[in-house]
Amino acid sequence: MLCNIFKRSLQANIRNVNNLNVLRLSSSSGPRGEIQDALDIEANLFGNSDLRHEPTNTREALRKNRFAGRKPKVPMAAVASRKLSAPATPAPRVAPIPAPIIRDNELNLEFVRLTLQDPLTSTLLTTVRSRKRRDKKRQIIVEGRRLIQEALQCGLKMEVLLFSQKDQLALVKEEVGVAQLETGTKIYKVPQHDLKTWSSLVTPPGLMAIFDRPSDKGLEKNLAEQQRLGSQPLPITVVCDNIREPNNLGSIIRTCAALPCSQVVVTHGCCDPWESKALRGGCGGQFRVPIRDDVTWEELALTIPPEAADDCHVFIAESNQRKRENNQTIDYADIQGLGAHNLLIIGGESHGVSEEAYRFLNLVGGKGKCIYIPLAAGIDSLNVASALTLLLFEMRRKLNQQASAKE
Repeated sequence: MLCNIFKRSLQANIRNVNNLNVLRLSSSSGPRGEIQDALDIEANLFGNSDLRHEPTNTREALRKNRFAGRKPKVPMAAVASRKLSAPATPAPRVAPIPAPIIRDNELNLEFVRLTLQDPLTSTLLTTVRSRKRRDKKRQIIVEGRRLIQEALQCGLKMEVLLFSQKDQLALVKEEVGVAQLETGTKIYKVPQHDLKTWSSLVTPPGLMAIFDRPSDKGLEKNLAEQQRLGSQPLPITVVCDNIREPNNLGSIIRTCAALPCSQVVVTHGCCDPWESKALRGGCGGQFRVPIRDDVTWEELALTIPPEAADDCHVFIAESNQRKRENNQTIDYADIQGLGAHNLLIIGGESHGVSEEAYRFLNLVGGKGKCIYIPLAAGIDSLNVASALTLLLFEMRRKLNQQASAKE
């Protein structure tokens, strides 16, 4: 289009020049000859199809660049045929070659050696590190030789064992060998760097295992073994309220397993009793005493044994003097008349006992009391695990006295 405009403009200029220079043109070979010469020049200029119009200013240059970047339109027929054509077949996936199983005749164990940052390592440990996934699968992760041996002695099923050094595996080879034969435990040798990455300890012990949580059947078996050895569980349920520190919760469970108590109830809002720090604080106590986790106060009454529901006493361990003044309170040494079953509620050091606990206390009326431990002036409270130990052993002493008096 620009070429045609330029062509017409040049033709007009040539005609004007011819009109203005008629005399000069007439003195030469004649007007007809000059006109013919102009037409020849014009033909030479525009007869060359390779000539292109170049932009002469900024606006034309921008316009040229703007339209030059546009993609040519695809005809609708081509689009329709493209949609109807069969999809391209994806390339087949090549399955990774499984690592070979290594048979160690010295340890009499079979294991698989994993590489550094092997995807299988993260797949195994991501599940048990997430509380939601851990609760869904009812699994726990245990670190260290002692806890692994405790779990195996209590009959827990070991799904996976990870180790970094052969000498560490040799410390538990007998127990692990039995577990591998009976339950098919999978053993993996993992680089120390990976275990350190996933460990919650400053100095990883080099042994990490994934277990199924204790089942009711397994706990009943442990209870029967305790009764055979003359250790009858006390009719006491310890209720943890606002316990936010995992080490404290682990120590509480350890004390309850040492007496032993009937069960431990961990109310909603407490920390997880199955996380690594709580398991280390419990020293295997979680494997020996029934634990009810994430229980609401509306569900707490359902944890009381049905045969003892009519004679259940509730005690709140309270160190706050203001709260003690508003409720019936006794010295822990003056506990008398324990019921067929007893609930001992203990709160955390930072938040104390919640208002929900006192509302539950009011439901039982005269069978509910606050108890406290007298302390020296200037000392407000004891560590929660230490206070619970004093209260539980005093309650056990009173229960034994009541049993002796009945005989």
